[in-house]
Amino acid sequence: MKFQSVIKVLGGLTLILPTVFAKSQDYARHLELSLLFYEAQRSGPLPASNRIYWRKDSMTDAGADNHVDLNGGYYDAGDNVKFNFPQANTITLLAFSAYKWKDGYKQADQWEYIKDAIKWGTDYFIKCHTGKNELYGQVGNGSLDHGAWVAPEDMTYAHPSYKIDSKKPGSDLAGETAASLAAAYLVFKDDDPTYAATCLKHAKELYEFADKYQDTYTTGIPDAQGYYRSYSGFKDELVWGAAMLLLATGDEAYRAKADAIWDYPYNKNDPDYFLNSGGPISWDDKKACSYALMYMITGEDKYKEQAFNHSDLMVNYKTTPGGLWFDTNLSAWGSNRYASNAAYTVAMVASTMDASDAKRKQYVKFIKKQIDYIQGDNPAKVDYVVGADPSSPKSVHHRGSSGTMNAMAEPSFNVFPLYGALAGGPDGNDKYTDDRTNYNSNEVALDYNAAYTGLLAFLIQEGLNVPDPKQTWQGAWPPKESTNGQIKLKLNFNGLNEFAPTVSTTGGLTCGGWCVEMDLTSSGATLDNVWGGELLKQEGNKFVACAGWGKGYLDGKGTEQNFYFRIKPNGSMKEPTEGFVYCNGYNRGDKYLVKVNGGGSEPYGWTKGICKPAHICDANGNYIKDSGVINKSTSGGSSSKTKTTTIKKTTTKAAEPTSPSSSCFATKLGYGCCTGCEVNYTDDDGAWGIENGNWCGIPDSCNKEPEPEPEPVKDECFATKLGYDCCSGCDVNYTDDDGAWGIENGNWCGIKDSCSSTPSTKCFSEPDYPCCPSGTATVYTDESGAWGVINNDWCGISA
Repeated sequence: MKFQSVIKVLGGLTLILPTVFAKSQDYARHLELSLLFYEAQRSGPLPASNRIYWRKDSMTDAGADNHVDLNGGYYDAGDNVKFNFPQANTITLLAFSAYKWKDGYKQADQWEYIKDAIKWGTDYFIKCHTGKNELYGQVGNGSLDHGAWVAPEDMTYAHPSYKIDSKKPGSDLAGETAASLAAAYLVFKDDDPTYAATCLKHAKELYEFADKYQDTYTTGIPDAQGYYRSYSGFKDELVWGAAMLLLATGDEAYRAKADAIWDYPYNKNDPDYFLNSGGPISWDDKKACSYALMYMITGEDKYKEQAFNHSDLMVNYKTTPGGLWFDTNLSAWGSNRYASNAAYTVAMVASTMDASDAKRKQYVKFIKKQIDYIQGDNPAKVDYVVGADPSSPKSVHHRGSSGTMNAMAEPSFNVFPLYGALAGGPDGNDKYTDDRTNYNSNEVALDYNAAYTGLLAFLIQEGLNVPDPKQTWQGAWPPKESTNGQIKLKLNFNGLNEFAPTVSTTGGLTCGGWCVEMDLTSSGATLDNVWGGELLKQEGNKFVACAGWGKGYLDGKGTEQNFYFRIKPNGSMKEPTEGFVYCNGYNRGDKYLVKVNGGGSEPYGWTKGICKPAHICDANGNYIKDSGVINKSTSGGSSSKTKTTTIKKTTTKAAEPTSPSSSCFATKLGYGCCTGCEVNYTDDDGAWGIENGNWCGIPDSCNKEPEPEPEPVKDECFATKLGYDCCSGCDVNYTDDDGAWGIENGNWCGIKDSCSSTPSTKCFSEPDYPCCPSGTATVYTDESGAWGVINNDWCGISA
């Protein structure tokens, strides 16, 4: 492969490359980092293979306010809101790049990771599609969230969910979501055809919804108006969605849908005028990528004209003195993002051209220039990808990464590395400020990395990757555990009834937040009060106090932070001899057992490894390339597939030790046996799992073949004529003119005829509310009777 051959040729030369500043052309290394950024943005329950040590489960009740499961997906930027409109466009661009520049991802050993990144988004979108004409488009309130500076794991404020439907539709949101799922179909159709078919089915339904009920999505989700309003309207998403479905299906009906807008004689000043776009694509504007895609599919002149005219415009556009594509209005906020967006559609068009074409060479040169600028070939001498180089930004605008309780708090640098995030970028004169409070230059977001990620794969596929030397500077990926780090806890008892505890860290162990857990049960005293810190929880004489507003972080240099608590002595007082300290906070931190007054500290309930987290490296500290892949044993990679039995397990703060009676192959290799049967990796030794951040062997008892489930009995229902299965149960999720629908295994199914017998008597709720179909579950009961929900409205259940 091209990538391997370049490594072989340059392997002996990389040691003498200059290291004065970034200027990296190692697109494969930056691609790996860029996909790590998406892992850091995940919402919901995280997989055991999670590589971002400072991220834990968050917002696990998403959608509960509307009785729907909206777990998963991605937080938008440095905030804790899931804005689906820009998120869908991000997944579309990532998925299309994986389809078109697959070899680039494979050559960089990132194919499984890009599939994981896409699927994390599409799994969520499928959950959001709760009715044939119903789509949830946001979880979290922008105003509430932007008024708080907390990590997602520490959220206590409400995060409501919002939807569009036939009464308040959103063609832009539904059209873009359809495009993302259609693009995902193209990615998964060979490796996982069943999942691909599910994506395509939802894509078709969502496009039909977008086309049939036309409006902008902020009509139904007004909270998005101040953050991601669709300035370009929704016609561009209707074309973009139709084009992606045309590519996925070959159905000419979608071309007709696109042409109906493309050919319509709009006035050039009409916002819906589709042709001759003068700007790059964005989370809002999909015109230029539609030009390129329609030309890629058909090769016809009317599409070619728009595709090449726009590409020529982007290539010859104004730049900063250092060469970054720059628009005076757009680029004032996130200049690196818009430079990448401008280059993405050029790469799409270049992919249709002969390698010898002079214009193609010009296009590739332009693309490479934009990426090289971002990666350090710029007057500021900054690699704008976090964690890529010592010159990279260290203070991007991101709540979870900051490790602080407000944007302006110390330290000014972020405690946790947000590997791979593309910082906003420089101004029109190539000037850049690494300041967390500067949104223009230091914002990060899903859409910032989307086009950039695809372009890296494009350049690798072009054979242009030049490997960097091994990155050994402090803070380079993968992160290393502090080997000499210790936590010190002093109680400072005044001899009467007050303690003034101090906590500090040494040996370079930094904690972006901290909590102290004390148990006074055997001390002969009861807790009276805690101040100077936040009393997070109290159970009798056991309490947890955390760093409050204005408290500093633990800097690894011995700087002490303090709080106070008062007791009520019950006779003689016996001072506690130990406590627990949570480094990086109670909800996402590592728990240490600390002996007070200099007695030392040790991890509690987890094992310290060479890397952080431990499972990403082997015993010698070598990074395990596929340690973060979610489903290694069932992925479409080169490794052989194995049959696995998955048992759902519960994660606790301090896991119980493995049962001595467990038997597995791993004990002979110096590893323990897993307590459960969930497989994360399979090699020649056997099947491996991850528990408490460490590798463990799957017990022999898990290898028994499960009893085959009996084939379901086929039943008749209206849905079979429409290409859907009948439900096995009678729970109704949605009703339309065709009949009553349920959802099983993530797919629509028709309610069986045997479930739909109409009661002979009317129910108590009429005429104010309809009667529920037979089989509807009870969700509420009052003096009137039992109530169910159908089409998100109340219905009465007949006695």
